Amino acid sequence: MGNASSSEPENQGDFITILSIDGGGVRGIIPSEVLCALESKLQKLDVENKDARIADYFDFIAGTSTGGLMTAMLTTPNADKRRPLFEAKDIVKFYLEKSPLIFPQTTEQLLEDDQLFPDEAAMNSLLDEATKHIQLCYNINHQILDSLIATLRYLLTCKWIPNFIRKRLGRTLLFPKYDGVKLRDLVSEEIGQKLLSDALTDVIIPTFDIKLFKPIIFSSLKAKRDKSMDARTADVCVGTSAAPSYFPPHFFKTTVDFNLADGGLEANNPSLVAVCEVMKEHKINGRKLLILSLGTGEADQSDRYVVGDDPSKWGLLRWLWYSENNGSPLIDILTTASDEMISTYISTIFQYCGWEENYYRLQVSAARIECRNLPKSREL
Repeated sequence: MGNASSSEPENQGDFITILSIDGGGVRGIIPSEVLCALESKLQKLDVENKDARIADYFDFIAGTSTGGLMTAMLTTPNADKRRPLFEAKDIVKFYLEKSPLIFPQTTEQLLEDDQLFPDEAAMNSLLDEATKHIQLCYNINHQILDSLIATLRYLLTCKWIPNFIRKRLGRTLLFPKYDGVKLRDLVSEEIGQKLLSDALTDVIIPTFDIKLFKPIIFSSLKAKRDKSMDARTADVCVGTSAAPSYFPPHFFKTTVDFNLADGGLEANNPSLVAVCEVMKEHKINGRKLLILSLGTGEADQSDRYVVGDDPSKWGLLRWLWYSENNGSPLIDILTTASDEMISTYISTIFQYCGWEENYYRLQVSAARIECRNLPKSREL
């Protein structure tokens, strides 16, 4: 099973175990509770290892976005580099205590710092830059563009419009929902300066590079072979969590530059990525794989989007902000629509090949989870 001291390929006669954890922001509380219960059960069953950890039982742990953070916390070594720095129960505690800091819920929290909103000169500069980008990317009538920008400039700077409204509009259109400072600080505080190559079992974390415009799959095995891929684990965690419109993209460098956005853009459910990476590394087929895939909860009927009586209202703003549940249809669809399709692909292939017992997907139906109802969500 998992090996904390070696990344050499397993004997071909052995099974290779894979844990896959979906992305999902604050909904990470769901798989964290599952992992807490699993680790507790393993500690009771393994009489020879009362300090049993998740990393002891999985050869590979893959995670996207919030799942990437869990992956790091499960595999980052302590000071003597022999055991994981965190127990699974510590991850539950992290979500309960730190999520309100990473995802402030009230408008007052989001807007209380005037420095988050630019002055008029900075606003004009941002709008001028936006105009240039639009002109470069789209064949749009200059008069129409000038009119749109003038209207937006007026709305954002007009003194008779309440400051609260101007701030809310400006932040929605020009900035990510969260500045990402708390996310970066807390992840660095928890994970420290550890590198991917330090992981106690092999890890796989998908990200998307917006400059190269392609997925970048970080793994501890790649990190041990290629110094350019041996990044700080904290940087990879922030990169895979940088959901468009929610958090800013994350830039860092090793021997090369990375410009990363949320790994959920290509693999919010990283199980298929994990299977491909493992099969490339070990040159085996699927019958030697045992996969546990943990979801972060799928929306129930009360939390889904509906077209409504007037489909013509579905312009860009509607796709970005759905007022009925304060969600973002475009981002939610981009990052989660493929989750169950990936599960369907794997389960269908495994079933066809007679390996259906080698793959288990755990997913629950849940209403929208927010920081204020995190304690209640533990009942799921």
